[in-house]
Amino acid sequence: MGVALIVAIATPALGQSLPKVRAAYTSISIQFDAVYIMKELNLPRKHGLDAEILFVPVSSRAVQAALAGEIQFITSGGVANINANVTGADFTGLTATLNTFVFKVFASPEIKKPEMLKGKKVGISRLGGASDFSIRYALNYWGLIPDKDVAIIQVGGEPESLLALQNKAVDAAILSEPFASLAKRNGSVLLADLSQLGVPYTMHGFGVRKSYIQANRDVVVRFMKAYLEGIYVFKTNKDIALNVLKKYTRQDDLSLVQVAYEEMSQKLIRRVPYPNREGIQTIIDQLAKTRPEMKNLNPGDFIDPSILKEIEDSGFIKKLYGN
Repeated sequence: MGVALIVAIATPALGQSLPKVRAAYTSISIQFDAVYIMKELNLPRKHGLDAEILFVPVSSRAVQAALAGEIQFITSGGVANINANVTGADFTGLTATLNTFVFKVFASPEIKKPEMLKGKKVGISRLGGASDFSIRYALNYWGLIPDKDVAIIQVGGEPESLLALQNKAVDAAILSEPFASLAKRNGSVLLADLSQLGVPYTMHGFGVRKSYIQANRDVVVRFMKAYLEGIYVFKTNKDIALNVLKKYTRQDDLSLVQVAYEEMSQKLIRRVPYPNREGIQTIIDQLAKTRPEMKNLNPGDFIDPSILKEIEDSGFIKKLYGN
């Protein structure tokens, strides 16, 4: 199915008044490709919404905008939702695009194994974000103490992390595809693929305020249908997926984005990306190491799988995929 055909299907009659929503994605990487596809093909309009999908590169800023009612849907690694809720917010996770770490740790060639990061600087996108959480977990796993044995440096995003590694501003960087493959091509060494740790972790799902669901459940269902259709296009239409990914990552090398696509579409991104308690529990356990008051949090308080279940029970997913 081509782009033109999908867009034609997705466009309702002119002049129709639709509920307006705003959504924010907080990073540029392969795991957000279904969101980019939603935006490029205007899939929310097909499901009866007038949606504005924005890039807000700082998770804390997206959370503040959501609390102010300026944005209804935000992507989150789960960490931002939990941190906001313990200070009085009411976010809940509707999806978990990924249920484990997706990052790879690349380093300068002289660093041969993770233990050699001691005394070094590691670049992350943003403090408090998914890359920060992932490397702190990994450092503890390797017997290193974050901020004591290894300096964690915020550099602004994955493209910036890659640039910092290339320019030797940091000794290692936390990257996902396609930036991980680009780092390897430029001579950096793969220290670890954190997805191989097998750690349950809620990453890059859509979150929304519980109060918004209560007042606008039908709108939330419609938006999630658009997102699930974005995943469908991502998984079944490689040409569209790669072209959209190239546009948003600003990578013209098809071989780079193809590596990213194969890894995500076949292995990691699921048709129905339910959030799960285990992924949230990993976050709670890690945060509780420095904030003991979080130890007794209930992971079920931070997710709401009922929206996806309602959509799946309606037969929407089977109709999309034809099975």
